[in-house]
Amino acid sequence: MRVSIMFSGFGGLKETFPAVQAADTEGLDGVWSAEHLGFHDAVVPSASYLATTKNLEVGLVGLSTAGRHPGLLAMELMSLSELGPDRIRVQVGTGAAPLAALLGHEIVKPVDSTYAFVVSLREACSGSDMHMEYPGFKFKGFRITPLGPTPAIDVMAIRPKMIKLAAQVGDGLSISIGASHAYLRSTVKTVEQELKSAGRDRAKFRITAHMIAAVSDDLDPYFSSLPTMMSSFPQDMAAILAQGVIDGELAARIEKDEGARGIMKMWTADAIDQITMLSTPTQLREKLSAYAEIGIDEVALMLLNPAEQQPDVIRQISLARPDLK
Repeated sequence: MRVSIMFSGFGGLKETFPAVQAADTEGLDGVWSAEHLGFHDAVVPSASYLATTKNLEVGLVGLSTAGRHPGLLAMELMSLSELGPDRIRVQVGTGAAPLAALLGHEIVKPVDSTYAFVVSLREACSGSDMHMEYPGFKFKGFRITPLGPTPAIDVMAIRPKMIKLAAQVGDGLSISIGASHAYLRSTVKTVEQELKSAGRDRAKFRITAHMIAAVSDDLDPYFSSLPTMMSSFPQDMAAILAQGVIDGELAARIEKDEGARGIMKMWTADAIDQITMLSTPTQLREKLSAYAEIGIDEVALMLLNPAEQQPDVIRQISLARPDLK
C-alpha cells in the first residue's frame, strides 16, 4: 500500500516544505495538494514540490468544473508533466455545490458533469483536436502540444453513482477524509464489482483514501479539537462517509434543531477514532495495516501535527510501513 501526505489548501504554503522534503527523503510515495476556492490552488504548490523533490508523485485533488475549464487544466497538467514526467496525478469531481456557487457556477447533473470533465480532460491532455460541447463548457478547435505523458485522472466520489462512474472512466477513485472502515470496505467491494463488469483490470486502478492523521504519545488535544472541525462539514456527506459510525437521519435532525453545537456532541472520541488515523507511534503499523487489509491502494495523510513536528512524524510513518503489501 502506498503512503503519502496531503495538504488541505487552507494552511500556509511555505510551512509545508519541510514535511515534503522529509517525505521525499524518507521514501514515502507522494504528496497531495487540495484546491479550495478562496484559499490555495493546487497547481502552484504542485509545481514547487516538483522542483524541490526527486521521487515523490505529486498529486492535485479537488479540481472541478466550478473552478477550471478542462482545456485550461490540461495546459496546467501538461506543464507539470513536462517538469516531472510520470510524477503527476489528478483527482477531479464536482466539489461542494456552495463552493461552485462562489464563481457563479451551477452544477445541475454532477455525474454527467464529472463524466464530461474526465473524458474531455483526458483527450485534451493527449493533444486531441477538440470539437465538443457539454453543459458548462465547450471546445471549438482547441488543441495543445503535449510536452510530457498524460497524467492519471482519478474521480472524487462519495455516493454510489459517482463511485460507479469512477470505476467506468477513471484511473482511480479518490475517497474524501472522514471515511470509516465500514465505508471503505463497502466501497472497495463496489469498485471491484464495477471494474469486473466493465472488464477493467483492478491492478491498474488505484483507490486512494484521504484521511485526517496525527502521530503523538498524547492524542487528547487532537480528539478534543476534531469535533469542531467535523461539525463544519456538510453533515449529509459526512454521515455517508462515516458509515456505521454516525446516523445520518439523526444528524440531520440534530443539525436542524441544535445547529453546529449539537452536531459537535455526536462526534465523540470513539466516532473520531473510527474515521481518522490518530495514532501513537507504537500503534502506527497496526493502523496502517488495517487500511491495507481493506484493499486501499494508497492512504494520503493530512497531518494535524504542528509543522515543526511533521518531519519527525513522517520518519516514524516510514519506519512503520515495511510490512505493508
